[in-house]
Amino acid sequence: MKSLTALAFALALTAPALAKDGSDPFAACHQDMQRLCGDVKPGEGRIIKCMMDNEARASAGCAALIAKKREKEANVQQTHGQPGKPPKTVKH
Repeated sequence: MKSLTALAFALALTAPALAKDGSDPFAACHQDMQRLCGDVKPGEGRIIKCMMDNEARASAGCAALIAKKREKEANVQQTHGQPGKPPKTVKH
């Protein structure tokens, strides 16, 4: 039941990310999420953290998506600072 709940949660999170052509860019991670993180309780980013922790064990397509997420988070942190910390100032 836990894995079914986690899968449903992951599907709900990825639904808004459907491409204009109707394809799901996160489809590559559905089986990996169930296999690697099916027992993880959804919420508070636990499934995403689990997937990122298991990137090396994920399929190639899913690992590529995880790498993109890491890159995006790094760019956000560089631009806006870490949560709970003031943003970095840019000197002109």
